[in-house]
Amino acid sequence: MKLPKVGDLAIGTVVKVYPNFAILLFEEGWTGLLHISELSNNFIRSFTSFVKIGSIYHVKVIAVDEGSDSVKVSLKQVSQSERRNSFRHQEIDPETVDFSALEANLPEWAKKQNEEQ
Repeated sequence: MKLPKVGDLAIGTVVKVYPNFAILLFEEGWTGLLHISELSNNFIRSFTSFVKIGSIYHVKVIAVDEGSDSVKVSLKQVSQSERRNSFRHQEIDPETVDFSALEANLPEWAKKQNEEQ
């Protein structure tokens, strides 16, 4: 799996939300951590009411951990012009989307979520 580089822009889907961070899944198969400090320049009272499972975000890669195939991403570091120019005409080919990481982890995430409630 090819990991992105710091500064790359990507589109990720939220698959797990914790009180101060969320895990995003990217179609390339890697995961990203979006920390509350990288969500906005404004004060966020409740991260979990702002970020929801299934939400799709345009983010910038700010750190890469080669050993775990995961990256740290930022929402607040993506400028409006980057968002507009980089993602305007991007189309996703349904034949190339791989949800195997989501499929493999979803039962355990659901189990943990049910245990927490």
